[in-house]
Amino acid sequence: MGSKKIIQLLIVLGVLLGLFLLQMYSDLIWENKPEKEESGEVISIWTMHGDTEKALNVALEQYKEKHPEVTFEVTIYKNEVYQTAVNNAILTDSLPDMFFMWGHSKLWRFVNAGMIQEITEAVEEEGISPKLREGGLDAFTYNGEIYALPLYGWRAYLFCNRDLFEENGIKYPESFEEFLEVSEKFKQLGITPAVTGAKDGWLSSLYYMSLVQGEGKGDFVYKAATDKRLFSSFQFAEAAKKMDQIIKGDIWQKGFLDYDGYNAVHLFSQGEAAMLYYGNWASTFLESDISKVKGKVDVIPFPNKEDDEGIGGYVDTFVINKHGVIPQSEEMIHMYIEIMNSISNVVVNDIGAGIPVYKSQAVDEEKFPILYQCWTMYNNQTLYPAYDQIMSEELSGNYYYLLSDFVYGKKSYKEFIEELSEE
Repeated sequence: MGSKKIIQLLIVLGVLLGLFLLQMYSDLIWENKPEKEESGEVISIWTMHGDTEKALNVALEQYKEKHPEVTFEVTIYKNEVYQTAVNNAILTDSLPDMFFMWGHSKLWRFVNAGMIQEITEAVEEEGISPKLREGGLDAFTYNGEIYALPLYGWRAYLFCNRDLFEENGIKYPESFEEFLEVSEKFKQLGITPAVTGAKDGWLSSLYYMSLVQGEGKGDFVYKAATDKRLFSSFQFAEAAKKMDQIIKGDIWQKGFLDYDGYNAVHLFSQGEAAMLYYGNWASTFLESDISKVKGKVDVIPFPNKEDDEGIGGYVDTFVINKHGVIPQSEEMIHMYIEIMNSISNVVVNDIGAGIPVYKSQAVDEEKFPILYQCWTMYNNQTLYPAYDQIMSEELSGNYYYLLSDFVYGKKSYKEFIEELSEE
């Protein structure tokens, strides 16, 4: 390169450097802010991968159309690592401004530690409570103060492959004994009776919780959660005995110990089993274009002869970090309420993944036939939340550890009960 070209290059670089310095110092002199700061506050949000993530993104875009000055930074976690991420954030004081959470005892731990912003006044100002279905705020209200709004409801159901039942002249089970009989008939036909995913402890827990309800009232678990000795009572012991029959009855698919919930739903969606016990959100997958059972699924309650009670409720939510950006102004608290309402509407009306929690919401029967079945079935049931939402963190951890060993064949049903009820 000639000296003339080198000189020209140095001149260009010098001009660029001068412009950069001029911009930098003019920012200091005139207090100009970077473009990101000019756009307003940056709200950090954590959520889990899935339908809630999709609905959140839609709700945020809707809000930004009216409020372009607000910026959102969303971090998405896989379901299995989300709780670990939140717990680590607690220890390192790095919680985001808003994050996904579950109600009851899980949320209470954060509330009790002074980490969650209460929103009672804002909820009352906007008249939210009368707009919600009965029990909509129960999981998020402590000592009369509201700490979050519900996104949608959920319930556990037994999904049945209609074709497999009709083609083989088998009726849907209405009792636990019939459930075992139906399973045996399918096994003899070389058809997998039911699919599950033991890697996700909550799926095994769904079975056990429903068996417990079949032996007595579901609210007894609240008492047992405060006095572990009650887990040795007939209700829990008999349910464990029946759970043992399911485990040893080989009703689940081969390799179920290595399956998670997603794998189990996928297997059922491909017509590989007669039954799936799962939450209503399985409907989005079963009604998708890749599902081979689309239009061929019936929904029934778990066959424990308990028509008045079920497993579910309104527990999914996002909460506000009390020490974050949002509590700094009333306007942002109302922003939270608007976004929560939008997420709920998207999940129920557009995605079809949740049971309506607002009275104005309804499931479209033609658009989401399976979810519609879930929604209209036993609307007056008393619902009890998952055990990990009722129990303390310590008791919940021990319960899932023991249940896993039980399902994996490492403990007998008697050992499961004995160790669960130990003080």
